[in-house]
Amino acid sequence: MAVLVDDARWPAHGRLWAHLVSDTSLDELHAFARAAGVPARSFDADHYDVPDVLVPALVAAGAQPVGGRELTRRLVASGLRVTQRAKREGVRRRRPNWPDPAGTTGLLLAAGAGTRFGGPKALAHDDDGEPWLVQRVRALRDGGCDRVLVVLGAQAERARELVPVDSEVAVVVAEHWEEGMSASLRAGLLALAAHEPPSATALVALVDTPGLHPAVVRRVLSASSSTGRPVSALARATYAGRPGHPVLIGRAHWSAAAAAARGDRGAGPYLRSAGARLVECADLDDGADVDTRPTLAP
Repeated sequence: MAVLVDDARWPAHGRLWAHLVSDTSLDELHAFARAAGVPARSFDADHYDVPDVLVPALVAAGAQPVGGRELTRRLVASGLRVTQRAKREGVRRRRPNWPDPAGTTGLLLAAGAGTRFGGPKALAHDDDGEPWLVQRVRALRDGGCDRVLVVLGAQAERARELVPVDSEVAVVVAEHWEEGMSASLRAGLLALAAHEPPSATALVALVDTPGLHPAVVRRVLSASSSTGRPVSALARATYAGRPGHPVLIGRAHWSAAAAAARGDRGAGPYLRSAGARLVECADLDDGADVDTRPTLAP
């Protein structure tokens, strides 16, 4: 039982293409393809055509890389193969009916207990009394995110009361938030993967970064449009060369990034290994987080 992808060797539309198949069932294939952000229109009877740029993310998400002959052999053995002759004779399988991923969801991580901070940072507010949660959500929306998902954990019920009431702002509680940032990231990406309509990208931000300005958000989001395929985008803000947040993760990378996340390092190791684009933002902010205790909500 496996989803397989072969080498990208077939030229079309100015790039090379590979095939994504299942050796078990079309249901397995469709589920994997949708989670990876492969458009429904890419399905052709027994396989998905996928561009070369997407192949590494598919492998990281669990697809097994094989040669073209091996892929064909296992597809034939599965009974799922539709031959070219059968296609000419009109044998077709209906394409899955799901909308293509589009837009960006801001993923605001605010689940930690804030041990060094003196309390959950989700409860913090500035000297004027405005909650950090409100400020970060506003920055994400003003910077171009279509919607925002706030990930809560420690004292979630109290923090939920501070989340702006908005039809485009939702909350998810990370069950294992005490394991660190990685647990919050996994919970957020899992929730996004199940959300309808599907988002093409997630912009991950932290609640304890007071310098999260809309201009920073817009600059990192621009990395999505420059790729030509938002679901394949992978970028992060840097400040004088120091990696920071926000981080842009295309849908094709969600499964792999979540699986690679550990402790408080989040998706950092995966971003480095997958060659995330670095977007310098030092002219807009210093990117620092806050660990000294401010005023917390009562």
